[in-house]
Amino acid sequence: MIHARSFRPLTLTLLLAISVAGAAQAADVTLAATVQAALASGADVRTAQANFDKAAATQKAREGDPSALVTDLTSARQATDLARVQLASARIGTLQDAIGAYVTLLNAQQTVDLQTLQVTYDTRNLQVAQVKRAVNNATDLDVKNAQAALSSSTQDLADARAQVNLAASSLANLTGLSSSARAATLPSVPALKTSLQALTTGLDTRLPNVVSAAQAVALSQLKVKLSDNDFTPARTLQDARTALANDQRSLDNATRTARATLQDAYQKANTAVAQLQIATTREANAKTSYTQGQTRLKSGLISNVEALKTQLDLKTAQVARVKAQGSVLTALAALSAASGTNVTGIGGV
Repeated sequence: MIHARSFRPLTLTLLLAISVAGAAQAADVTLAATVQAALASGADVRTAQANFDKAAATQKAREGDPSALVTDLTSARQATDLARVQLASARIGTLQDAIGAYVTLLNAQQTVDLQTLQVTYDTRNLQVAQVKRAVNNATDLDVKNAQAALSSSTQDLADARAQVNLAASSLANLTGLSSSARAATLPSVPALKTSLQALTTGLDTRLPNVVSAAQAVALSQLKVKLSDNDFTPARTLQDARTALANDQRSLDNATRTARATLQDAYQKANTAVAQLQIATTREANAKTSYTQGQTRLKSGLISNVEALKTQLDLKTAQVARVKAQGSVLTALAALSAASGTNVTGIGGV
């Protein structure tokens, strides 16, 4: 006779305790703290800030020079405006990188938790198969299959732990934080209340490549104006008009590309939100199944191994929900980069 209940399942509370004990060995860091660290140490932000300071100083010097020509003044002012936009873009880009690195680390940690439970479950199944085989209620193949499943999940766990270390190192390189830091959790995902039309409005003033193209058009227009007179060679005016036409085409292309990219990012963000809703529903269903399984276990209607399977299913659903939540945040970060507007709900940018 097989006494199935002799195999005591790991409860969710115990699994949580194990997870907390492991986390205690490394400092947990929030997403907000990660973003702030990345902004403070990011090379792109520091470079953009230095370029803005330099451009602002050059503009001030030009404006204080009574002999400065109008084209020189225009170029200096444009350089400052572009540097300002580039600085804002660098901050949003760093935000996007930080969110991506943090989500990657958290997903890796979640996979470790899931694979740990999977190993526990496969271990129980192997024990059951071995007990059954001892009383001729299972075949050698059943035992071999159980052993193979355990070997596979054990390898997956080792791979998952390696991925955590790699993700932590990447996060450390980006933020300057310790490579022993671990992702704590994800904040609540903000609702995407901003419309596509609202994000499109003023888009040409927030994206560096579009701003740069628009400035080239403005400067070319000025040169055409300055050349359209009786004392400037006709060839100079013709060349200025040709340059203006080329710059206008470049601006049109940059604007179309920016709007297409924004539309695509907006659609992907909405898709990610919908996927999160599905994952949340599945998690709730798995929670119900787990609760029912615990009740049936106490009533002696199912074995401990069967109850452990409901725990595994619940953990799988929980991990899927966390990953879906991370996908929403990364999609919002991509939308922020595409729109030049921070829609992630994470401040400091």
